[in-house]
Amino acid sequence: MSELDFRKQLLLNEFKSLSKGKKNDEMLPLIFAISSKAKQAGITFGPEDFEIILEQLKKDMSPEEQLLIPQLLQLLQAQHTKKQ
Repeated sequence: MSELDFRKQLLLNEFKSLSKGKKNDEMLPLIFAISSKAKQAGITFGPEDFEIILEQLKKDMSPEEQLLIPQLLQLLQAQHTKKQ
């Protein structure tokens, strides 16, 4: 595992830890905060990384909330692209 992969994994673990017990409406700010922290550290998350994160979140979402995942993924990718 490269140092970048290790640092990315640390951020993902931090996200998992911080997201425990959070309501779905509290998750978006948390996702943006982790994404911003990653950017500051020079770590980039690609679409596949966001998909993994969203798959984890999906487990606790209602079917209606799951329908919002494609829009959330687009929003995350747009934010990621804008900050590059």
